[in-house]
Amino acid sequence: MRPLPDKFEELEKLLLHSRDTLAQNAGVPFIRLVYRPEEEQACCHQRETLARVLVDRGIPVETVSCRGAFFAHYERLGRLDRLFELAETNPDWLERNIGQHARKEMVSQLLAAAATLGSDGVIFMVDTAFTYPYLSLAGVLHDVTNQIVPPMALVLFYPGELSVDGELLLLGRRPSGVYRTIDLM
Repeated sequence: MRPLPDKFEELEKLLLHSRDTLAQNAGVPFIRLVYRPEEEQACCHQRETLARVLVDRGIPVETVSCRGAFFAHYERLGRLDRLFELAETNPDWLERNIGQHARKEMVSQLLAAAATLGSDGVIFMVDTAFTYPYLSLAGVLHDVTNQIVPPMALVLFYPGELSVDGELLLLGRRPSGVYRTIDLM
């Protein structure tokens, strides 16, 4: 993989000068910036710097975190204790169902960010490691296709590593799945 500063430089150029045309090749204005998991802190710093650059240029930025996606549904229902009970009493059921709730939560958060931005801006999807192991982001992206459209852009910050076979793995563990994104690796 290329050095992180090089990927951020390319991302900045795409977001400043090519948001209108991002969907031409991938069909969607989605970009996935892949960084090594040990680069999390450096990525966060560069992401904050990029957000300031974009805002200074008049491009609004909304950030959506995956951090609480698994808990948000149960917390909203006042049933967070039920989640922990299921983890102990019926982990198989929880494993099969928690991803569905998390997917709906992430889609809802992304669409709320898009509504806040109106018709133009950039959404940063961060903390994607917190979707492991129960949620594939491919489904989330599928659900927001045709709802996040140019000149709006969605950027996923993705902690991944390449396997010896060249396959991208989230956190070096799970295959990344199929994404219709412009990949910066």
